[in-house]
Amino acid sequence: MIRSPQFGAILLRASELIATQGQEVFEALNISLPANRISLVLAIHTQGPLSSTELASHIGLSRQLIESRLKQSVADGFFVSVPDKRDSRKRVYDIAPKAKAEAAQIVTIMQEFEDVYDALWEEIEVNLEASLKTMEQALKKQSLLTRLNEQFPYHSNS
Repeated sequence: MIRSPQFGAILLRASELIATQGQEVFEALNISLPANRISLVLAIHTQGPLSSTELASHIGLSRQLIESRLKQSVADGFFVSVPDKRDSRKRVYDIAPKAKAEAAQIVTIMQEFEDVYDALWEEIEVNLEASLKTMEQALKKQSLLTRLNEQFPYHSNS
């Protein structure tokens, strides 16, 4: 049976809907930071100043992607790059003093989103976040290609 629309398309649409609607919230609250940089604020808020490598590890994205987001945010004045107090040869990123109030507002709204998501999970009767994390772990252990080849061995010869 072929699912229509396919799972990947549904997941992509749902992800885009969350991103679009989240951006609408930020715009309504006059939050200037683009939504794709919110994870940086949350990581630095909870962990303190971090290097790009530490941010990448904490967030689960590549260091190159983190650095490109940081570069623009530093240029915009939202984050600052400062010497690490533990190792002066290393640079860490922190929230710029002028952005502290907006960062606090971001942290608050993201904490409120947790309650919104909890209500959504109850409404749809699935903790989607937990399910997606479980799926992500399973796919890291065994890729879709491996799963396809195991279930349909004739694909492994192509």
